[in-house]
Amino acid sequence: MKILVIFTGGTIGSTNDNGFIAPASDKIYKLIDMYNKRVFNTAMQDKVVFEVISPYNMLSENMTCSDLRKLAGCVKEIDSSAYDGIILTHGTDTLQFTAAFISYIIGNYTIPVVFVSSNYVLEDLRSNGLDNFYYAVKFICESRTRGVFVSYRNSGDLPKIHMAARLIEYKSYDDSLYSVCDEYYAYFKEDKLVYKDTQKDHMIADDENYEFNLPDGDWYSGVLRIEPYVGMKYPELSEEIRAVLHSTYHSGTICAKSPDLKEFAHIAAKKNIPVFITGAGIGIPYESEKCYKELGFNILPAASPIAMYVKLWLCVINGFDNDKIVDIMKRKLVYDILN
Repeated sequence: MKILVIFTGGTIGSTNDNGFIAPASDKIYKLIDMYNKRVFNTAMQDKVVFEVISPYNMLSENMTCSDLRKLAGCVKEIDSSAYDGIILTHGTDTLQFTAAFISYIIGNYTIPVVFVSSNYVLEDLRSNGLDNFYYAVKFICESRTRGVFVSYRNSGDLPKIHMAARLIEYKSYDDSLYSVCDEYYAYFKEDKLVYKDTQKDHMIADDENYEFNLPDGDWYSGVLRIEPYVGMKYPELSEEIRAVLHSTYHSGTICAKSPDLKEFAHIAAKKNIPVFITGAGIGIPYESEKCYKELGFNILPAASPIAMYVKLWLCVINGFDNDKIVDIMKRKLVYDILN
């Protein structure tokens, strides 16, 4: 089998340099060398040929809109018929954003694309980078699927394969990675691939798809993300804002008594800025959730808030009108929506 490895940097491509973690070009081949040593004298030896490219080498927290566009363009230009799969190494800080972005851009790609990252530099004994890479290779070799995924092993847990548009944000001071509502795709047990949903065909290709364009040049997302907190004040809606994604507390609620909530909703409506609520849509709603419809907010189905941000971002930069944005945001694309 032939796998293309796209290195972009991140912790998995970094080293400890005088007390600071920094990208290192030699890590591009160290990971593959570590993999080859791990599979030496096993059934996986000589099963895979790797080809390597590196569009850039950076820490993922420095990811910009133009970097995402460059990476997406790089993936779209690849001749998928020349490979059995693609592994894309990435830093953990913005892994969820990039994974969702690439998933929406290339849709149900004809070969599997698997993101791989590391919680520590490869030399650190606590690092899960080699495991994540190893199981990404096994997933490509053993599955008969397509689409965009993330291979990641949390400490003390089994290696898991996540759908790229279902990842949720990390908890503070915790490098464990999870899918929304724990709806990941598969896992490895005793080195064997197990699909979580036995009713799901091994080809992820049945959901709706939509082709987004990538405008030239640098661009700002145009989306305002609002996180609720006690004592919050709603921000002003500048001329750069084209849409709002409002997250909720874990029960799907926000403070309905906020003194400037109605004024914020009024200004948004006056400026024709759609407001979307993410984090609600599951279970019996609380009384405070009545305000969503009263204020003209759009309640999104259950999905990863990060994926919904990226999806809304793509709608905005593609210049869609509000009706089209609402339609796409509530439509299942690349298995982002749970039901």
